[in-house]
This record gives sequence, structure tokens and C-alpha cells, in this order.
Amino acid sequence: MKNFAWSTMDRNKLTQNLEEKHFDLIIIGGGMTGAGICREAALRGLSFLLLDKNDFAFGTSSRSSKLIHGGLRYLGNNQFKVVRESCTERNWLRNHFPNLVRPLAFNLYSYEGYMYSPQKVKIALYLYNKFSDTFSKFKNYAKPKILTREEFLEMEPNIREEGFVMGGYYYDNNVDDARLTLETIKESLFFAKGKSIALNYAKVDGFETNETGKVIGVKIVDKISNQEYSAFGTQVVNATGIFTDEILQSQSKYIRPTKGVHLVIKNERLGNHQAFGLQSKEDGRFYFVLRREKYTIIGTTDTDYNGDLNNPICTKADADYLLDGVNFLFPNAHITEKDIISTYAGIRPLVVDPNAKDAGEVSRKHVIIDHTNGLVSLIGGKLTIYRLMGEDLLYHLVKKNIFPKFPRNHMKKKFSMQPFIVGLKKEEFDNIYSKGERQGIYPKLDDELLEDLHRQYGNQAFEILEDIMKNPEKGKPLIEGNNFCAAEIEWICDHELAPHLLDMVCRRTEISLFVHHTKSQEIASKIATIMGEKYGWDNTRVKEEIQTYVDYVSNWLWF
Repeated sequence: MKNFAWSTMDRNKLTQNLEEKHFDLIIIGGGMTGAGICREAALRGLSFLLLDKNDFAFGTSSRSSKLIHGGLRYLGNNQFKVVRESCTERNWLRNHFPNLVRPLAFNLYSYEGYMYSPQKVKIALYLYNKFSDTFSKFKNYAKPKILTREEFLEMEPNIREEGFVMGGYYYDNNVDDARLTLETIKESLFFAKGKSIALNYAKVDGFETNETGKVIGVKIVDKISNQEYSAFGTQVVNATGIFTDEILQSQSKYIRPTKGVHLVIKNERLGNHQAFGLQSKEDGRFYFVLRREKYTIIGTTDTDYNGDLNNPICTKADADYLLDGVNFLFPNAHITEKDIISTYAGIRPLVVDPNAKDAGEVSRKHVIIDHTNGLVSLIGGKLTIYRLMGEDLLYHLVKKNIFPKFPRNHMKKKFSMQPFIVGLKKEEFDNIYSKGERQGIYPKLDDELLEDLHRQYGNQAFEILEDIMKNPEKGKPLIEGNNFCAAEIEWICDHELAPHLLDMVCRRTEISLFVHHTKSQEIASKIATIMGEKYGWDNTRVKEEIQTYVDYVSNWLWF
């Protein structure tokens, strides 16, 4: 998407004459679900208006375990369809978005009286591979492998040896969930060729209806300009996830929100070479220990939640719960609160299931609901199957004759399993970069920074590299110990509709995850200064943006 411009500086142009336009789809909710619907629509020539009351991926879609995975543990709940769907979507994404969706080896293992028996380990790995690759166009990164006790402990020497029996490993994938959401929206806008609009900080504050009470549009409060206006479309879709009940204002409850909490530490402190699934010794709940380059992400909890949906936080009790299990599995690590770089908490939008007593038992299925006023809701599901959810929603609308049938090839299942425009394999990136570096187009940079730029931006990284070539200072780290640089911040300002500092550090980049909390003031000041120069902020605005981020970090600094 060379020279694709979608900047906060041009935001007023997006809202200009909005009431005079008519969209095929108006989608409420700019998370992963809404983004998936946009892509399905755009690939088939439909126009859309995507709206979110906060930033894109503000809620669940930036606060997950950062995984594209098949869900091996769902085999234990007999959710075989969910596993098959998830594996199929996982394999497609890894093949067609290889820089952002990258393989991660997961350990599955057996202790005497803890976790799974050797037989269950072997059966689980066998079944997972079958659900993944049998009759599948796209295959997993590699097949599972069974290891002896000695082989496993040689591979993972820092885990508890006492009672260890055997283990094995399989592959799922790491991802930056917020960037996947954003790139999906950007690609949808690119395919739409100017017919569609995506707006953050645009709150839907009611519906426009015709004389029969059918929803034909939405009333919008623009939280950036403070203007109010309406927009009209053929079909309005609710894809607000955890905010579904808030939007519908119905006596019936559709969502069972559960809280998931994560801790981020340096990988060298724990010493896990691959990812682990872990069962809490306290209550048997399952959570992950995830290798993420130089870091380890620990989580997630899975508990019913009744608090503020906009601002869930990790409490001391949450952290203690996670660390107890980690320190049991890694007895020499002695991880404490002092090792925590950051924490984050998110809410899962699980569909209400009256038969599920425990939050962990609730199905990850997705459901399409036709409301009497013509509104359609897409709820539930999981990050990995967002494409499938969007496809199901679109075909549902075709079956209802909301839209005529698309050309035959566009109606095929999995039509949208196409490569992402910005996707780029590492070897392809290295070849282009090496040639450009020799020709004086790109600067000579250290491998770690190049890997970071490739991973996050794919082929868009070359635009950032060209800027660094013109001004080498922009390629230097903004803060010691991390590779975030001024060139990528400026590029995001020009291309990714990020009006606030929080958008930049929490969703356009992973700064809030990987820059130590003690450096929040320092990194916020540097980035706010860059954004201020781009956007024309005065000193008061710069200070407000910095303080907002510092306050955000302080919400979880119980220690």
C-alpha cells in the first residue's frame, strides 16, 4: 500500500458531507470483528462505514494473549468444530501474513499428579495435528514432536525436574493483535478505493429509523470535533463485542464478560525457550507462559467480570495468582512484582451460555442475531477466526436478500483467504533490504531493529527505512533497551489515524507492553513531542497527553 495516507491531520475530510453518502454497510465496533467484516465487504465491492467510540482495537482486540492459535485445550471440552475452524484460519494467516503472524512452539508435558498423563499428551498432539492439516490447503508451520524426559529437560533446563515424566511440542503463532486489526482495516480501505470510511472516536449514540421502525442509519457523536451528525446505510451491523449489551440496551443479556490478565517480564529472568501451557495449582485453571522475542507474557486469567468495561486492570491478587503457578514450574526463577515490566487486562465477549457454570467452560463460538428492528449483531468468537466470522455475517446477509448474490467465485467459502498486501516473508525482506542498502536507498542498521520493523510493518517498513536514510537520527532508539524510533512514530502519524498518545503507545506500537513502567514519563515525553510537532499541539496539549499515559500506567502500579 505504497503512499497509503490515512492521517489524523486529514480527519475532517473523512467526515465531510457524511450525511449525504449512503453505505452498503454501517459497522459499529472497530475491533477485530468489525475489521473482519470490513475486509469481507471490501473484497466483494461493498462500501462500508466503520465506527468506534474509542480507538480501533481499544478493547479486547488489543488486550488478548497475542496469539493466533487453534486452541488445543478446547479439545478437552469437546469443542472440535472450534478447534478445526481455528486451525484452518491460523494456518491461512501464518502463510499469508508471515511477518506479523509468526510461529511459536508450545510445550505440552506431563508431571506425576500434575498436568496431563503421557497418554493424554500423545493423544492431544496427534489430534491437534489431524485437526490442523488433514484436508487443509494451508498447513501448520511444522508437525508436533514427542520428546523423552531427557530430551525435554535438555531443551527446557529451567523447569521443575521433580516428578517430570515426558513432553512434546506443537506450533501456534504470536501476533500483535492491535496491528492485525489495524492492517485489516487499512487493507479494507485500500480495496474499497475511496468508497468507504473508518473513523475512531466516533460514538454511535442512537439509531436512525424509517416510518416502520427499521434501522436505516446511526446517530454519531464525534469525540474529536465535538460535532453530531447522522450516517445512513443499507444494513447496520453491531460488532461491538463486550459493549454489545450497552449498544442494544435490551433487557436480555447477550454477553458474559470475563476478565483476562497478563504480566510482561524479560525472558532472561524466567528462561523459557518456548511457550508453555500451565495449570494453576490453586484451582486447575489453564493459562500460558508465552515466549515473545526478548520477553515473556504470562496469562491469562479467566474470571467473570462486573466492573468498568473500558478500563479493566490487573490487581495484585491477579498477579499473585499467575506468579504462583509460574514459580512452581520454574522453581529457580523466583519471579516477583519487581520483575514486571507491564501488565494489561482485557475482557472476553463470551456469548451467554446458561449451561456453563465456570467462565472457562463457556464456548468460544460466534453467533449472528437478527433483531426485530433490522439491526444485525455478530457476537462471541475468538481473534483467530475473525475472517470466518466476517464471512459468515456477509453470507447471512446475502441469504436474507439484503444484498444480491455476488459473482460465483466471490460466494465461495474461504474466498477471502488471500494474501495480505503488506505481508512479507523475512527472506524476501532481507533480499530487498540488502539490495537497497548496497544501492544507498536504505541505511545500514543493526539486525534487531530491522527485525522489529519487518515484523510490525511488513513491506511498509521500507518507507520508514527511506526516511531513516534521509535523517539517520530518526533511526536511533527513543529509549535505551528498546528499538522504537522516531521514524516509525512519524510514519504512523502520516498513515494510521492515531489522534492520541495512548493510541500510539498502546495500539499502533507495543511500547506500553515492552518499555519498563519506570520509564513511562520519559518515553511519553519523547513521543508526545514528535506527535505534537506533526499535529501542531501546543504545550498544554502535549502535557495533557503525557499525563494521560502516566495515569494509565499508574492504574496497575499497585507495587
